[in-house]
Amino acid sequence: MKRIACLVLVILSLPARARSEALSRAEAVAAALDANPTLRKTREDLNILEGQKQEALADALPELELFGNFARYRDPGLLNSPSFDAFPPELRDSLIPTPASLWEGTAHLKQTLFSFKVGRAIKAARLGTQYGREQIHAAEQDVSLLAVQVYNDHLLALEQMRVAEKAVRQKEEHSKMAQNRFTAGVATELDVLRSNVDLENTRTQLLRYRGRAEITRSRLNAVMVRPIDTPIEPTDSLAYVPFAVPVEEAVRLAWENRPEAKAVALNEQIQDTFVGIAKAEHQPTLDLDGNWGYSVRQFGNFAQNDFQKWNLGISLKIPVFDGFRTAGKVAQARAERAKVTQDRVALENDIRLEAKDAWDRLSVAKGIYEAAELNVQQAQKALEMTQANYNYGAATLLDVLDAQAAQTLAESTRAEALFEHANARARMRYVMAREVLDPPAPASAKTGDQ
Repeated sequence: MKRIACLVLVILSLPARARSEALSRAEAVAAALDANPTLRKTREDLNILEGQKQEALADALPELELFGNFARYRDPGLLNSPSFDAFPPELRDSLIPTPASLWEGTAHLKQTLFSFKVGRAIKAARLGTQYGREQIHAAEQDVSLLAVQVYNDHLLALEQMRVAEKAVRQKEEHSKMAQNRFTAGVATELDVLRSNVDLENTRTQLLRYRGRAEITRSRLNAVMVRPIDTPIEPTDSLAYVPFAVPVEEAVRLAWENRPEAKAVALNEQIQDTFVGIAKAEHQPTLDLDGNWGYSVRQFGNFAQNDFQKWNLGISLKIPVFDGFRTAGKVAQARAERAKVTQDRVALENDIRLEAKDAWDRLSVAKGIYEAAELNVQQAQKALEMTQANYNYGAATLLDVLDAQAAQTLAESTRAEALFEHANARARMRYVMAREVLDPPAPASAKTGDQ
């Protein structure tokens, strides 16, 4: 029965493993970029701007319309004329209104020949589409950074769980050893109790880390807009990748390359163009307007030259006084332009501060990792020495427990240091508007498993 039960458990576990998806950071970022609803909305905003650009361009192109009309009418207007009774009787008898048909086909052409407004509107629309592309780039950077951070958070949870599992195995062995030494009479019951309590505390901590791993996995699935409980098997690890850039260079690149900086520069140009558009409301315009077609009582007379009708006109409009309406619009446009200037000043200050902050975080994370890496080696060596002393009776169980706790803490601190450095690298690349993902690591790169 035990063999059958084990076989059933193995079979039940196979589908879960088969469903687990191997996922790298790059794949997580790609999935997030593809499915993120905010980013999709930003892309639709660009489509709106493209439509507005096409709409502005339409004002500079000719507008052609075709009209067709059929009317059946009877007009007794002559009979109602005040002088109708003065007509001779024989003439009045012959003036009997009869129904008639009228067929008309007309083409209407309208073309703006010259306008100060149209050219500026087209320029503003073109700048608007460039602004929209920078907004998409900024949104892509945000989503990429979020995906990398959440992926790293999941890796940290898994690494902490691995360290806790290792600690549980160590403490299980020492718990058995303490029990055996107590049975042999070379250890006290207090040693056994201390070992068991420490083991249960470590198991409790392991449960916490397992719960956190589930939470971070759910967050990662949410970032990729997938079912929350989708199994994931990360293929990347928390690795130390050297990354150094002078702080002055980081600040300079941040301001030169950030899409937000490019977007605010474009917005300044757009607002300048809006000022010109507002001024154009009170400037001359020249338009062409023409109609050509046929008007016939009998449908068969269409295309007969005698029934053609057409008109062509060129109109010049020179505004003289509009009650200061244009002046009000110009004042509003200039105020909006001044607001964008202040937005630029604030953004520049924020980006420079963000770059300095990212550089400081990267420097601190590097120092913490180097110290943590050395501490792990020392803690491992101390544990091995304490374990050997305990086996020969030169150390107590409490000494061993302390050494195990120090090693577990050192490994957890190293994992957190790797996590902080990985996020600091991603943040630094984000601030400088570079690819958030690390380049392929060299073969000699240090990892959290080393």
